[in-house]
Amino acid sequence: MRILCYGDSNTWGYDPTSGMRFAHRWPKVLAQQLPQDEIIEEGLNGRTLVHEDPYGKGRCGSAVLEMLLRTHQPLDLIIMMLGTNDLKTMYHLNAEMIAKGVRENIKIMQNPFLYERYAIPKILVVSPIALGETILTTSPWAGEFHERSYQVARHMAKPIQEICAQYHCYFFDAASVACASKADGVHMDEENHRKLAYALAKEIRKMQKDHEKV
Repeated sequence: MRILCYGDSNTWGYDPTSGMRFAHRWPKVLAQQLPQDEIIEEGLNGRTLVHEDPYGKGRCGSAVLEMLLRTHQPLDLIIMMLGTNDLKTMYHLNAEMIAKGVRENIKIMQNPFLYERYAIPKILVVSPIALGETILTTSPWAGEFHERSYQVARHMAKPIQEICAQYHCYFFDAASVACASKADGVHMDEENHRKLAYALAKEIRKMQKDHEKV
């Protein structure tokens, strides 16, 4: 399968300690777990679901998604993990509004006119990890998130899962297996990248088996 990993800095592999890029970020580890598949990385620091960041142009996911899908086709599966940056104070969103952003991206991904002669890819939506407690105190990102962000992050999974059910997408909650580093309360360390990759590899193998049964 050709699998597109579409996300933000936790897909790009942002090291919460140094700000550099992890070599063993989850898409790379996933590729090791699924050697028969082609893993395509499409992570961008600061990427949101549907909002333009006035301090970082070009970060709106839905604005560039159509181009990305055309660039990387044919695709068999899209793994989307976005929503963390939508928690920022300046957007003032609740969990249901963030889930609507997920829905808008799903609608683009399911548009048959984007794929020409190719089949519409399957979609696995990954609800992102929760923010860690240090986001409220010592994190270098503390000024961009607040108490409400911290609380909303803990309630995103359910409305996102409900959207996935409506649009017949697969769903996985990253917070069930991984967490943010204490270094900044936003980004995973390498161990949590591994945990997420192993869990997603298991989900993908299950999806493949279920497809074979049909």
